[in-house]
Amino acid sequence: MLLRFSRSISTVSALLACWIGVLQPVGAASLSDGSRQPAAPLIAVAGQQGEVYLLRGFADVFSRGLDQIAGSLSADGIKAHVVSHVQWRMVLRDILDDRQRLGPRPIVLVGHSLGANAAIQVAEELRKRGISVQYLVTLAATEPDPVPSNVMRVDNFYFRTNGWGEPLVPAAGFSGSLRNLDFSNADGVGHFNIDKQPGIQRRLLSNIEHYVRSGY
Repeated sequence: MLLRFSRSISTVSALLACWIGVLQPVGAASLSDGSRQPAAPLIAVAGQQGEVYLLRGFADVFSRGLDQIAGSLSADGIKAHVVSHVQWRMVLRDILDDRQRLGPRPIVLVGHSLGANAAIQVAEELRKRGISVQYLVTLAATEPDPVPSNVMRVDNFYFRTNGWGEPLVPAAGFSGSLRNLDFSNADGVGHFNIDKQPGIQRRLLSNIEHYVRSGY
């Protein structure tokens, strides 16, 4: 508990430093997949169309690209909920309540910055309850835990250099697809605006709609 508290203090301090201008923009674009590829087929979820939960980062200030994504999803008839990263327990409770009322449905989690860390926490709590997550998206995660074994597909957008956002690693038993997509060389893309990039948003919207509607 003390270690997690110390890490959280360190993360918030770094965020404050970046907020006042320490973080600099990054350079030319590049995409690279992580080394972890699917080791087992994904399993479809029967039931109704799923919902999407998007978790903002520090102070709810820098993650407004998630609101744009949610707006596009809503326009396409997909329920999307945007909340602060500190409300991750509420997200967990809502998912469990909906599951009890409506049965199993696809679960999609998206997080930016501290919200990315929180999305992984939600996934871990669902793992403890034997519930799968169809799709997890993390944008510039700060000090993320390993991806739990109940997640089927993960797309992590990070910066190997010249930015702030870490690659993800799988937890024991993980057999899904984990892609670490490096944006270190993407011109003008940094920690605080990666969620607002039109190209990334288009990719995420396509993937999210697929997993929410098909479940696999």
